[in-house]
Amino acid sequence: MGGEYGVFVRESTGLVKEAGFWDAVSINIANMSVGAALASIGFTLAVLPTVTGSNLVLASLIAALFAVPQVIVYSILTTHIPRVGGDYVWLGRALGPRLAWLTNGLVLGFIVESLTYYALIAYSAVGQLESVLPILGVGASLNTYEEIVIASAFFGIIVLVNILGTRYGIRLMTVLTTLSMIGLLMAMVVLFATPRSVAISSISTLLPKGVTYQAVASGYKGPYFTMNEALMLLPFFAIYVYPWLNAGPAIASEIKGRSAVKWNVPLSFLITLALLTLGFEAMYHSLGFEFTTMALANGYINFWTAAMVLSRNPVIAWFLGVASILWYLAILAYGAIVVVRYWFALAFDRVWPSFFAYLSPRFGTPIYAHITDFLITAALITAAGLLYNTFTALYGAVVEALLYYMFVGIGAAVMGLLKYGSFNMGGGIRASLTISGVLMAIVMAYLTYEFLAYPSIWGGNWLAYGVELAAVALGMIIYLVSRYINVRKYGFDISIAYSEIPPE
Repeated sequence: MGGEYGVFVRESTGLVKEAGFWDAVSINIANMSVGAALASIGFTLAVLPTVTGSNLVLASLIAALFAVPQVIVYSILTTHIPRVGGDYVWLGRALGPRLAWLTNGLVLGFIVESLTYYALIAYSAVGQLESVLPILGVGASLNTYEEIVIASAFFGIIVLVNILGTRYGIRLMTVLTTLSMIGLLMAMVVLFATPRSVAISSISTLLPKGVTYQAVASGYKGPYFTMNEALMLLPFFAIYVYPWLNAGPAIASEIKGRSAVKWNVPLSFLITLALLTLGFEAMYHSLGFEFTTMALANGYINFWTAAMVLSRNPVIAWFLGVASILWYLAILAYGAIVVVRYWFALAFDRVWPSFFAYLSPRFGTPIYAHITDFLITAALITAAGLLYNTFTALYGAVVEALLYYMFVGIGAAVMGLLKYGSFNMGGGIRASLTISGVLMAIVMAYLTYEFLAYPSIWGGNWLAYGVELAAVALGMIIYLVSRYINVRKYGFDISIAYSEIPPE
């Protein structure tokens, strides 16, 4: 074809290595949304058929165990194929040119699911804001339209920072994540250090008039743990935490240093596991298992509000309240960075219009991809607010992401079996990739079943499912149309891209 119309849009991505080691770890920690998960668990407990045996500490450990195969897959493939778009590149090259239409359907569904999640986070951030302000003595009562505007503004400001420069977006994400983690550690110290008698007295300020600690705690009957309830809680962790390891890999070509590329996934996984599990244990330690379970299920407390009132210090309470909001902003900050890398990779493979891979000469950022992200996310925030008036209406969209991850696992197994590429993978690494890929696919298939089996719990509605079905279908159609246009207009078959690894 010559230099004017090669396999890819250009010979290099044009992206710059802006992310250091802590940036790479931070973006994955933000991706796994610890602070939001701790704040939101009560919404899930409230809709479960029973909370008997819902031990969140043990459920977190079990969910993390289920995620270990994915950690191995993503660590190996990020190390050997560090490219913009991460798992999209791996999946597309594993399935190859003949199944490129499927790859594109799955990845567009994954992109839209990610934007749906950011809409969920932005909307729930407003709810968290309304929860903490009264504790700080600030009255807050927002109507649905005000919630939609504030949620959209949260994401819009962060998108604007990323448009002004990738380094600014990465620094903002890292600062927000670091401050959020400091707040979370401080909250755990407060919870672990507060004597039970003092905690009981302090927490009463969050209970409705006439409701006592003893009355709430006595409402729990049954054992402290059952495996059935732990498995019922797995979808909650799938929505917020453990499968979300794709952020570092998605920007792998922009990470400085081989050690940062190699270790960002396992290190962020271990930090997240410790923070989340200890966060749940801190609530049990300070307030007791029975009270914590029933108070969460009835919406009386969440992790952050409990730590704020137990601190009995206005300065600490303010810091914890701010930190709880910063967690949501950190998640939005990682999202503004990551999803545009998928748009970029699709355009780089000539599937999507090249303007998605266009870098602003002034800012050096994919400006059109950022704007697209904001418009879709704002539309989803508006739809969730007007149609359902709750962010949990968007939970069901995660089903598509699980299916996408299932195919990534299958693709990893294929790569391991076929000795894909010349990446110097030894026999032991290929075997680990194959076994972990198969196990990852099985885990994702099981989680998909959990979501579909209990739609009333996990947000199974026409908004969440309809958006994802439309996205998958649109992705397939766009690929076929783009391939047809490129063949007719340029005599070039874009499916060739799926037999080659793109440049860095």
